[in-house]
Amino acid sequence: MKHIFLLLSTLLFNSLFSQDTIKTSYKVDLTGIVNQVNGQSRTTLSFNLANSIKWKKFESIVGTDYQLLSNNGTNAVNDFTVRLQPKIVDKKYSVFSFGQLSSLESKKITSRFEGGVGGGITLFKLKNVESTISYGILYYDNNFQDLTRREGFRHSPRFQMYGKYEPYKISYSSEIYYQPSTSQFSDYILRTKSAVGFDLNKKFTINLSYVTWFESYFVTGVINDVKTFTVGTTFKID
Repeated sequence: MKHIFLLLSTLLFNSLFSQDTIKTSYKVDLTGIVNQVNGQSRTTLSFNLANSIKWKKFESIVGTDYQLLSNNGTNAVNDFTVRLQPKIVDKKYSVFSFGQLSSLESKKITSRFEGGVGGGITLFKLKNVESTISYGILYYDNNFQDLTRREGFRHSPRFQMYGKYEPYKISYSSEIYYQPSTSQFSDYILRTKSAVGFDLNKKFTINLSYVTWFESYFVTGVINDVKTFTVGTTFKID
């Protein structure tokens, strides 16, 4: 409960602060498929909402993610996440903090809290391409459906690259997270995402993305190595 109160309080502060910001933008991603074959139904839904705020050297992102995979009314995936990442950027360097609260049916996790601090550096920045690396230390608290609990600290290095190919209005991005436990490196989480976007206009984009998510620790009945390919749309509001 204290984690929920802390995160909601931070989100409220961020919302109030945004009233004095210079630039605020929103991005909505939506992917959905409903199939019905021989009386068998399958529903897949992915929804992402992000609010980006920039004021001088301060930047902040507040976002929500929701994924649903249902077979004949039974949810195989029903995952929801609220996240916050404020940071201060000074030329090629940055410092940041982050907080994230999740409910992950796919991992049989009732609640997962993650929070930490870190710093990053821009490796290179050209006209249409940029690459950054960062490192953070995070605290995690996992509460599973079988009433077990795991908590501790993880390293969290990250690599990012993104750019645009202007003649054809194509954007691309790639990121890798590697999060080993500070006490046991064989206990780790590895996540990657590669995406390509095709701009239809200034507001709408068609996206293709490939995501991998591996967790070395998992409870019985959970698939710990997940790979997902999606095609969806993005709507931007500036």
